[in-house]
Amino acid sequence: MAFLKKIPFLLFGLLFSGVGAFIFYETGWMTLNDWQHMQSWQSVDAELLDVKGHENDTEASYRYQVDQFAYENDRVYVASFKDNIGSYHADLQQQLKKKYRKGESIRIWFNPDKPTESVIDRDMRWGMFTIVVVFCSVFFLVGVFVMWAALKASRKTNKASRSEQTVNWQSRKGWETPNIRSNAKSTMAILWIFAIVWNAVSSPIVFVFQQEWQSGNYAVVIGLLFPLVGMGLLYAAIKVTREYLRFGRVLYEMDPWPGAIGGHVGGRIHVKNWGRSSGSESVKSKVMLECVKSYVSGSGKNRSRRENILWAQEGIPAIENYGNGLALAFRFDVPEDLPQADVEQSGTYHFWRLSVEAEAQGIKLERKYTIPVIVSSAQSRYVTHDISEQVEEKAREKDEEIRDSIASGNFDIAGLSRAMDFTEFGGEMRMAFPMFRNKGLTLFAMIFAGGFGFASYSMLTEFSDGGFFQVFIWLFSVPFVLVALFASVATVYLMFNNLRVIFTQTEISVLRRLLFIPIYFRRFRPSDIDQLFFKTNGSTGSGVKKIEHFKIRARLRDGSKVTLAEDIDGESAAKHFRDYLVRRFNISDSL
Repeated sequence: MAFLKKIPFLLFGLLFSGVGAFIFYETGWMTLNDWQHMQSWQSVDAELLDVKGHENDTEASYRYQVDQFAYENDRVYVASFKDNIGSYHADLQQQLKKKYRKGESIRIWFNPDKPTESVIDRDMRWGMFTIVVVFCSVFFLVGVFVMWAALKASRKTNKASRSEQTVNWQSRKGWETPNIRSNAKSTMAILWIFAIVWNAVSSPIVFVFQQEWQSGNYAVVIGLLFPLVGMGLLYAAIKVTREYLRFGRVLYEMDPWPGAIGGHVGGRIHVKNWGRSSGSESVKSKVMLECVKSYVSGSGKNRSRRENILWAQEGIPAIENYGNGLALAFRFDVPEDLPQADVEQSGTYHFWRLSVEAEAQGIKLERKYTIPVIVSSAQSRYVTHDISEQVEEKAREKDEEIRDSIASGNFDIAGLSRAMDFTEFGGEMRMAFPMFRNKGLTLFAMIFAGGFGFASYSMLTEFSDGGFFQVFIWLFSVPFVLVALFASVATVYLMFNNLRVIFTQTEISVLRRLLFIPIYFRRFRPSDIDQLFFKTNGSTGSGVKKIEHFKIRARLRDGSKVTLAEDIDGESAAKHFRDYLVRRFNISDSL
C-alpha cells in the first residue's frame, strides 16, 4: 500500500526530470554535438538563392560546388530549434539580405565526408546554450528532488502507540543520553553541497552576460538572479562554518530527560569558548520551544512537505558561568494536550524543536535541537528560570495595553493602524482600508505570477519548431499558464481592493472598490445587526512570529453577512475593537 501511494509522485518526478532531459537532448545536446562535428568541416563559397526569416528564426537557401558537383542546402546555423534570444537572428538576416541584394557570394562550411551537409554559421552561441542548460537543469533537478522526497517520505509509517513510544523513545539516535547534539554539523554540510551544486549550474551565466547584453538580450538580467542566489548560499555556508569552528559542539543537557508534556521541558545549553569576561549583562539571548507537525500536502505537482507549528513559546534564559564558557538555563511549562515526539520521523509525524540564539561582543551563536518529549508529569530538578511565566506576563501586559488604548478611542496601535485609516467627524466614524495595505502578500503574489509567467513565456516562445515538439511544449505549459493567470488576478485584487465603512448612531454604510470602481455596496441600521463577531482570515509567519489576521463581520437579521473591518493583526486587537463597536453604537451582542 505504501508503494502504491508513492507511485503518482514518482511518476510526476520522472515526468518533470524526463521533460528536462528531453528538452536538453533536443536542444542543448544536439546543438553541442553538431557544433563539435562542424569544427572539422571545410569552407567554400556559395551563392544565395533566397533569404527570409522572423524574430525567432532565419531561413536561407544557397548553392555551392564541391569537386565539380553542385549542391543545394538550407541549413543556416548550428541550432535546430527556433529562439529569439538576443539580436542574433536580426543581425544575421541583415547581413545575408545585404549579400543577397548585391549578388555577393557567402562563405559556408560543408562536411567533406558528406558534401550534402552544410551550414552558413558554424559558431556556437554560448549565451543561448547556457540559458538552455540552466532551464533544463532546473526541470531535471526539480524532478529528481520530487522523486527523492517521495521515496524518503513514504518509508515505513510510524504506527507505534503512545505507550510503545514511551518505552522506545531512547532507540532514536541522539536521544540515548540527556546530552542532545544540535543539527549544526549536518546543516553546514547540506549548505555547502547545495551551494556548490547551485553555483556550478548557474555560474556560466556570469561569463556570457556581457556578450548577451551587448547583443541586445536584456532579458539576460533575469538570469543573474541564479548566481546572486548562489552567492547568498555561499555566504550562508561560510557563516555557519565560521560559527561552528568558533564554538564547536554545543550540547543541550535536558532537565528533565525526556521533556514532559504536562510537565517541563528545560535544562542548560553549555557554550564553550565564551569566557566569563563577556558578562551575563552583555549577552543577548533567547530560547524557543516548538511542537511541530510535519506532513506532506497536496498531490502531483502540488505535493510538498510542510510544517504546522502547533505550539511555541520564546523567552530569555538565565545566564550562568560554566567552566571556560557560559550556560543558558531555562524551563518551559508544556500544556497537556500536545502530541509527543514520534520516534520514527517519516510520513506524517510530530517533533519538538528547541532553538537558541545568543550574541555577545559581536559573536553570534545559533543552534537547533530535535529533542525527545513524551507524555509525563516530570518536573525540572535543577532549573527554576521559567520561560512560560515570562510569556504569560508579557501577553497579559500587551492585552491590557490594547484594551485600554481602544477603549479610550486611540486606534494608533500596531494591530489596527497597519491596515486601517481612522477619522471622525462629529458623531460619524469613518474607517478606510486603503489599497496597497497588504504589501508583503502582494509582493509575494507578484513574484509568483512573474515567475510562472516568465516560465510560460519561455516555453511558448523560446523552444518551438512548429512540429510535435512545439505541441508537446504547449501542452506542458498549460499548468504554468493557469497558475500565472490565477496569481496575476490575485495580485491585482490584493493591490487595488479597498474598503470604506462609515458608522453613525442610525446608519452603517459599506463600500468596497477595486481601484476606483465600486464592486459592493450595502447600507443598514445598527439595529439590523443580529450579531457582531470576528473571525480569522489568514496568518503570516509561523511559531512565535505567527500573526493571525482577523476580520470583523456583522450577521444581519435577514441572514446576510457584511465585513465591517479586516486585516486586523492579532486576536486581542480584534476582540477589543469588536467590543468597542458594540458599546459605542449599541449593537446587539449575542456572542
